Amino acid sequence: MNTNRIKYLIIPFIVVAFMQTLTYWGNQWYAEANNIIGADYSFFFLKFNQIVPFIPWTVYIYVLAFPFWIGAFFYIGYRSKKNMYTILTLILITFTIAGLSYLFFQTDVQAWRETSGLFDQPDLSFTDRFVMWIYGSAGARNANPSMHCIMSWLAVIGARMDKKMPKLPKIIIWTLGVGICISTQTLKQHYIIDLITGVGLVEAFYWLVKGSKLVDKVQGFFTKINKKLKIDWEGSTE
Repeated sequence: MNTNRIKYLIIPFIVVAFMQTLTYWGNQWYAEANNIIGADYSFFFLKFNQIVPFIPWTVYIYVLAFPFWIGAFFYIGYRSKKNMYTILTLILITFTIAGLSYLFFQTDVQAWRETSGLFDQPDLSFTDRFVMWIYGSAGARNANPSMHCIMSWLAVIGARMDKKMPKLPKIIIWTLGVGICISTQTLKQHYIIDLITGVGLVEAFYWLVKGSKLVDKVQGFFTKINKKLKIDWEGSTE
């Protein structure tokens, strides 16, 4: 293992973690502190929302998102510097848009969660209690666009860009990425519009920034920092 391939990812990853914390948890705190109740977007594709089943066990796919995102980021970056900086550029753009959306156009899915039936049951299974814990820890706000779908689709795009990625990890990334997006529906954590806007946002900006000078500027900025810290890696996909 080439440790330089990992070291150069440390600063970008810290930036990503900071942005995710500010974008999601910062807006959760702000909304709660100011008693902001978001809009309910269930009327978008209402019939689809009404037929989506509640499948409690998909909570385990949903929570796999956190180690999956971290692992995918480092794996993509370990293999290709250029691909990682493309993903990082997309993160900087999409997280900023998502954060502003949460701040000025807050949304809420509490009514959607309550259709799960869990709130009316006196005795819950372990899995049901786990779902309720997720409901409590994540909050019903910050629904549109779905951060779970944004980050999962970023991983999928990373796998798509790497034409030399071995088949097994590529299948794993695709399976988990799509599975996590589906779990946002079957857990009633998001309406379908939240999934569409999350995936659509990432996909649209991927085609806009792909091979652009913006990616080069982001790469140049972080490369300067890494070189000063003597943790840069000069390499690409092997």
